[in-house]
Amino acid sequence: MRKVLFIALVAVLAAPAAAGGPEAALREYRDRAKRVAPDDVKGHYVLGLWCRQRKLAEQARLEFERVIALEPDHAGARTALGYVRQGDRWLTGDEAMRARGLVRHARTWMLPEELQRLLLPAREKERLKREQERVRKLLRAMNAGGPKVQRIAMKALDGIEDRYKVDPLAYALRYPSEPVRIYAARELGRIRDRRTLRPLVFRSLVDPSEAVRETALAAAKGFGDPNLLAPYVNALFSENAALRTNAARNIGDLGDVRGIEYLVYRLSAHGGGLTRSHIYLAKQISFIQDYDVEVAQTAFIADPMVGVLQEGQVLDVRVIATERNATLVERRVVRSALARLAGVDLGDKPAAWAKWWKEHKEELLARKR
Repeated sequence: MRKVLFIALVAVLAAPAAAGGPEAALREYRDRAKRVAPDDVKGHYVLGLWCRQRKLAEQARLEFERVIALEPDHAGARTALGYVRQGDRWLTGDEAMRARGLVRHARTWMLPEELQRLLLPAREKERLKREQERVRKLLRAMNAGGPKVQRIAMKALDGIEDRYKVDPLAYALRYPSEPVRIYAARELGRIRDRRTLRPLVFRSLVDPSEAVRETALAAAKGFGDPNLLAPYVNALFSENAALRTNAARNIGDLGDVRGIEYLVYRLSAHGGGLTRSHIYLAKQISFIQDYDVEVAQTAFIADPMVGVLQEGQVLDVRVIATERNATLVERRVVRSALARLAGVDLGDKPAAWAKWWKEHKEELLARKR
């Protein structure tokens, strides 16, 4: 039945546009609609896709609405109507934006902090610019100076209002000085301006210092964002082994049990993300096979034509030592993260973890809700 439906769906989407323009398409829609039973979920969904292909927007909307009236959780129809899934609920586009804490201004969705900055009076914007430059100078002094200079600069920064420190501190997350990056991450975690959540997440994944990564993660957790797990899950399947390892460690430290499922999948994945290479083993013999002769005024010029004989084979290989080391380190980190989230240690056997997750998934997710 699924195969037949799939073939029918492909045929519908691949069919050429109806001849005769919109009126002909509308007539054909009415004919097709008569052949779809009122309770035929798949029939209405396929017809909605057909309407969308013919640019019959209103008819497509009606068909998709009929689908969700019959099957409220139909993902295809919900998505076609612009709904976004959040947890176990379907939200409209505007509801999803508001659920993420965004506000709308001049047809643009933005953070409340961004809107507040945008609506500042001109005099306050000038003051903001001056105070931010003052903060930048102190942070640059911290970056270039020793412990004594850093202590003096921190004391001076304590006397500046937090709203002037946000942007300079976010930029300071990339300074060469490790103490400055740690200070910046800690301060941003205290201030909790949502504009800085993304740079904190990024720094918690890529910073070469473990202390900075831990501080940035703790700061990001302090925001209480329900979607904080998402960027770490994305990084968990990166081609970069170090990024995957940091992501796994951070997922374990987040304490979100939803991360267990992704860690189990990562544990089951084979390879460390390295590309394959080739070795060419061959014997090569050069010889003169002929001469290219040109006649000059009083001489013959003969250029030798060199031929090459090759004998050998090309082998498809993988750098075993490098990948093995990367995989072992990564698996150890994934296993540790799983143990912290689950409260049990089942070793590094993917099948054991998959079975455990299947048995406890509903209980853990219900407890989180």
